[in-house]
Amino acid sequence: MNPAENGTDDATGAVTTAAPVLVLKKLDKRFGGTHALKAVDLAFEAGEVHAIVGENGAGKSTLIKLLTGVYPRTSGEVFWEGKPVSLATPHEAIELGINAVHQEVVVCRHLSVAANLFLGDEKVRFGLLQHGDMVRAGQKILDDIGFHLPAAALLSTLTIGQQQLVATARAATRGTRFLIFDEPTAYLTRSEAAQLFALIQRLKAKGVTIVYISHRMEEVFQLADRVSVLRDGQLVGTQKVSETNEKALITLMINRAIEQVHYKESIPFGSEILRTEKLSGKGFQDISIRVREGEVVGLYGLIGAGRSEFVQSLFGRFPKTGGQIFWNGKPIEIRKEKDAISLGVALVPESRRDQGLCLNLGVGLNLNLPIYHRLTKATVINPFAETAAADRQIREVQIKTASRETLASSLSGGNQQKIVLGKWLNHGAKLFIFDEPTTGVDVGTKAEIYKLLARLLKAGAGVILISSYLPEVYDLSDSLHVFRRGRLVATHDSAHQSEEALHETILTQALGV
Repeated sequence: MNPAENGTDDATGAVTTAAPVLVLKKLDKRFGGTHALKAVDLAFEAGEVHAIVGENGAGKSTLIKLLTGVYPRTSGEVFWEGKPVSLATPHEAIELGINAVHQEVVVCRHLSVAANLFLGDEKVRFGLLQHGDMVRAGQKILDDIGFHLPAAALLSTLTIGQQQLVATARAATRGTRFLIFDEPTAYLTRSEAAQLFALIQRLKAKGVTIVYISHRMEEVFQLADRVSVLRDGQLVGTQKVSETNEKALITLMINRAIEQVHYKESIPFGSEILRTEKLSGKGFQDISIRVREGEVVGLYGLIGAGRSEFVQSLFGRFPKTGGQIFWNGKPIEIRKEKDAISLGVALVPESRRDQGLCLNLGVGLNLNLPIYHRLTKATVINPFAETAAADRQIREVQIKTASRETLASSLSGGNQQKIVLGKWLNHGAKLFIFDEPTTGVDVGTKAEIYKLLARLLKAGAGVILISSYLPEVYDLSDSLHVFRRGRLVATHDSAHQSEEALHETILTQALGV
């Protein structure tokens, strides 16, 4: 009897209520000496939302690529509706109805929204592309699934979150029967996330199986029927969401208790590092803030509110159009990134893949990029100093990598973020700007990043923290500035009122309602 016929969930032994549409038996994947996925037994039921959680590097990304035909499995079996399948290519997976929406958006930014929706299935008449027909059909698709997006717009004019919705619409409307979401809300606003959740519920009602991978536990408990936990490449448990809780899942994920994810120490403030007075530039206007030694200054607002544009101007990426920047009490001009780096400003950008990493270079090269001038005598790099600097940061930031030569592109999202952090720690800055530093990383890595912030503050640095996740930026900040439409509309200090009341106040200020 094959596993799809016996009515049991092989991972848990529990009786299932629906026939499994996809069953994994001893699914295994090795990359040379790395054992990425270890004999996983798992069944996915038709029409369920099945969450998969685990730390970065636990095997979630490997599992996605096996199910979508990107990687060939080393061993094990896969059954689709009771029949063995190879899933040897992405084409085979798509033909079966298996699709994925990846955390890092895979779209063509130089094409229109409609062209992306019909990519590979374009409307053609007499050899000519019928773009107008595609726009009209694309707009109907978007309207029908509840995504408020313009089909005729160039994709590059949309936010990262809106591009994510386009990728979702494309995957959801191509005969998909098994849809995998990998951190789908990482770049979405609250409104966009609500649109996505409504789509997931509609797809579930039509019998589509949803695999939902997220580090945001509240989403798992809001959406999922069952949840499976991966740790170090192994399946350590599958449970009904109604029969577990967040603390139990986190303990399974990291194999240790974690009582306070948002780790925060009380650190006395020192002298002023940076101050802006009525700073203006593209996307923001009249912003006045200050950052002291030992202080976390939080910036909160909706995506597009001007927070990222403001800090990128501080880092010299965009010129200011008005106002003044003060460094250690003295007026200065930051005209280019080199000026900011020389002062001691470090930026960990929102998009680590596009702005923070050289994906085709090794871990060690990425870590040492800001300090090669220190590692070079005349025109020759000291190989011993280069190796020592990279290895020190790999240890200190706890990057999970086979070696310093491993390409950054092959690491999990959380470990890529650690490379970006480690790069600037190597440099030794005075002001650290973190733009969405925990997007797409697990709770264990978040706690490590928060402890890293405490180390920086104790050493006399200051931190500007941007986060769209209100509980995070609220818990970590000593002073919290709320942005809306490019302006600073409110400031809250560390003498917080009741958490629930303040959350409501801040959201109201950010939304402008």
